[in-house]
Amino acid sequence: MAPRPKNSTKEKTLEARRRILGAAEIVFADKGFDGANMREIAAAAGVNKFMLYYYFDNKESLFTQVLQSNLQPAFQQLGIILSQPLSLEEALTQVYELYAGLFQQKGERLRAFMAREIALGGRHVKASFAEIAPHILELWEPKITQYLGVGSLPDRLLRQLVASIMIGIVSYFLLQPLFAEVMLASGISLYDEDMKRHAVQFILGGVHARMK
Repeated sequence: MAPRPKNSTKEKTLEARRRILGAAEIVFADKGFDGANMREIAAAAGVNKFMLYYYFDNKESLFTQVLQSNLQPAFQQLGIILSQPLSLEEALTQVYELYAGLFQQKGERLRAFMAREIALGGRHVKASFAEIAPHILELWEPKITQYLGVGSLPDRLLRQLVASIMIGIVSYFLLQPLFAEVMLASGISLYDEDMKRHAVQFILGGVHARMK
């Protein structure tokens, strides 16, 4: 069988799509969904607008693809972590490490991208998250009840605790720029083992305190 040419049509198609997604990620992070326009994204990707619309029907679908390419692997890994027979402390530690890796890899671009999405009410993130982790409450519940030493929790309390846990972890990374100078002067990093342990223990303390 003859070897496939290096610059096949399929490879060119994938490369063009990757360039568009990369350019769109930068523009959306800088200007948000409403501020970005397809012409600017096409120029940043080095393609014409007609080619851009060939790959993506509209700005909404392009934004969704950028969002999913950034967050879908993390959401999938979150489901895997929570499906394992881990204690609450072990699960929190792994989830913290998951988000630490994500933000360490993507840096300020992801933080800006997420901040703008949150400002829009999280309409795109919510849909993606719900699709990938539809049983998030059920996955957290046995870990929380085991930690608290109770047989079950009222649905309202369970929702409050899960929301507190997830918001607590993500906020460390989203709000890091506000405390960057203080952390730097103190020699603290979100990616240190000590900081990870502190964050996990802080969240555990909040879960325990909620039951008092």
